[in-house]
Amino acid sequence: MEDIKPRRPASARTRPEAASVPKEETTPLPAVEDDGVYDDDETWLFAVHECMTTEDIAKMGFTNVILLNAARWRPEEWTENPEDVASKAAAADAHYCFGIKGPIFESLTRGDKEDIEERLVAGMCGKGDVLIVIQNATPGDSSDPGSKMVGRLVDCVETAYSRASEDMVDDLAGVSVMLERCANTPVLTCVWDDGTQRTLEVTEV
Repeated sequence: MEDIKPRRPASARTRPEAASVPKEETTPLPAVEDDGVYDDDETWLFAVHECMTTEDIAKMGFTNVILLNAARWRPEEWTENPEDVASKAAAADAHYCFGIKGPIFESLTRGDKEDIEERLVAGMCGKGDVLIVIQNATPGDSSDPGSKMVGRLVDCVETAYSRASEDMVDDLAGVSVMLERCANTPVLTCVWDDGTQRTLEVTEV
């Protein structure tokens, strides 16, 4: 896996110095003055063809990982209202994996989007650098409910993080997202149940 060179969102915390630097460790990126606000020149959404290892994650500079598996959001073929079933499963997973307190997220739908984004911020604070890994993401198939939920969740994460950064939320982590099992995916399309959509640039590594 190639070394990640682009500038990532900065964390409110800095990692303590190590006792020594292993010879195989990559050369640190040059220091960049950061105003604490997420900007367009910061690369945060990545895709990888296969699965990452803990060594890959460490080389990227992350010490905290939130792991989700999009395979859990794909209903059986015979399921009625598969998108609704996928939406509820993905929302419940996000609530659990981000460690959110309070009522469970009902669904990844436009009607619940604002509440999810507001409450996701708590899962992005107090952790230094955080990598959100979505296993079996395989985006691109508009007929696959699980892939749709990948786009919606990433959209929520980006919006929540951007707002929190603008509001200078205390102890906000530097958050990035990795989509596993994604090849040749230059953009991620996020499509909601009311027809609204957006695209997000993806950096393949």
